[in-house]
Amino acid sequence: MYYFSKSIYKMKSKDLPSPHIRLLFTDLSGIRHKGVYNELLKVFIEKIDYESSEEVGISYPVETISEWEYEDDQESSDPDIIEIL
Repeated sequence: MYYFSKSIYKMKSKDLPSPHIRLLFTDLSGIRHKGVYNELLKVFIEKIDYESSEEVGISYPVETISEWEYEDDQESSDPDIIEIL
């Protein structure tokens, strides 16, 4: 059995996410966004259309993000959820 716990990464530690994977991120104003991280540009991109393969949306420089987490972590963050392998 494995218990899943929510992993929120604070930007003070400078840990950056893997590029092009769905994320939830919070800007310095406390507003949550869904998007991806673009490693080449060093920006978080709020995706407008997940169906599109292009990264189209509002860009947020790394310095303007307070924390982030993988979207999949958020879905399985309930400590009561148990996955049996």
